[in-house]
Amino acid sequence: MSRGNFIVLVSTVLLLAATAVLAYLNAGDLALKKELEMNAEFLLTQGDSSSIVTMAELLDLAPVEFEAVMDTSVTDPTPVTFTGVELSKICASRGLEITPNSILQVLALDGYASVVTGAEVLEPGNVYICIAMNGEALKPKAQGGFGPYLMVIKNVMFSQRWCKYVEEIVVR
Repeated sequence: MSRGNFIVLVSTVLLLAATAVLAYLNAGDLALKKELEMNAEFLLTQGDSSSIVTMAELLDLAPVEFEAVMDTSVTDPTPVTFTGVELSKICASRGLEITPNSILQVLALDGYASVVTGAEVLEPGNVYICIAMNGEALKPKAQGGFGPYLMVIKNVMFSQRWCKYVEEIVVR
């Protein structure tokens, strides 16, 4: 075996070993990320009653994939595939009554708030609490993401009323 071939072989073995070590170390991070994802929660409030909604509970409500157009002041309109649960379904699972005249205030970790009407929430396939975008779990704010929860209003022209980092939904 020539010296050049030997160097290539040794380099390949070292790269494979480094890849294996890094994959092993990253696997621990993936487990932690998954655990943190499953521990993500938000508050659902109506009157004097509040309850915590967890990621596991949202998964039990059978999230669906749907497409919405993300159109912001800094991006062109872009079709995006989301995975989420209709807000009306989440409220119904908690025994909260939503009427067309209800007002739902969605509060975010960063201080942003958005309001949707009961009529918008009751419109089938319109208002979702999302947990994934384009097949990937929503990243938290610290990683430049929109999650762990993002409210998407599908049937609006612009996405400025969408709410990332959802931490509480107040039903009035």
